[in-house]
Amino acid sequence: MPKICNIWTQKANFAGTGRRLAAGFSIGTKGYIGTGLDGNFKQDFWEWDQATNVWTQKSNFPGNIRYEAVGFSIGTKGYIGLGDDGNTFYSDFYEWDQGTNTWSAKSNYPGSGRFTCVGFSIGTKGYIGTGGVSTGVYCKDFWEWNQATNAWTAKTSLPGPVRSGATGFSIGTKGYIGTGRGTGSVYYQDFYEWDQGTNTWVTKAPFGGTERFYAVGFSIGTKGYIGTGYQSTPTYFQDFWEWDQGTNTWAEKANFSGTARRAAVGFAIGTKGYIGTGTDATDNYKQDFFEWCQ
Repeated sequence: MPKICNIWTQKANFAGTGRRLAAGFSIGTKGYIGTGLDGNFKQDFWEWDQATNVWTQKSNFPGNIRYEAVGFSIGTKGYIGLGDDGNTFYSDFYEWDQGTNTWSAKSNYPGSGRFTCVGFSIGTKGYIGTGGVSTGVYCKDFWEWNQATNAWTAKTSLPGPVRSGATGFSIGTKGYIGTGRGTGSVYYQDFYEWDQGTNTWVTKAPFGGTERFYAVGFSIGTKGYIGTGYQSTPTYFQDFWEWDQGTNTWAEKANFSGTARRAAVGFAIGTKGYIGTGTDATDNYKQDFFEWCQ
């Protein structure tokens, strides 16, 4: 019997409260969601087990309550940092150890406090870029964090316009950033590739869907995925697109089967992708969680 894929399957609801603008990542066969806003700013942190479809609460994120943070993983360690609580904009950065369920502070992000950045990892390096600062100014700088030295290094800035609420992912030794909102509520569908070996950016085919921000992105193998998000109320999206690294082409896949939403969390585990939480067009905080089969 052939494997039936390109379908969405609902999994156990996120066990924390429904929320938006949380941070997340995956390590091995586990997925993680923490922080965010459910009407109150959060610092709880949860693990989802792909094998059992069960959520388990882990040690709280040790920084102050917040949303609009960024997360990624390197090996058996997860990282969450930056974000804000509506008043204070943070540049702190923390490592979570899967083996010990403990958090430790790492070197602060060297830019000023920042919200709605893009984050991903390549090998033993983490990357954070774009986002907004407390004055409402959007950015396009791009920084590398070295897990071995706990040091940040400035890399070549994103070549496109400044933006916040963009999305991204990595494939092999390349990183990708696209979509987002720019100054004056301009929305983007441009898409860029960064080469870790040369520290150079190349413009790629624009995202196949409508311009948007607060979408989610992740990668599976040599394919990248972007979906959901919104442009302006009441334009919320549930479309879902695949980008092929080999051909530089976008293909529309099965629509996300939850309600259209923004500010969700997305990550991949093996050949499966996951999207959960966020808010819908009536501003309901979502707890639902869905799996997509490649």
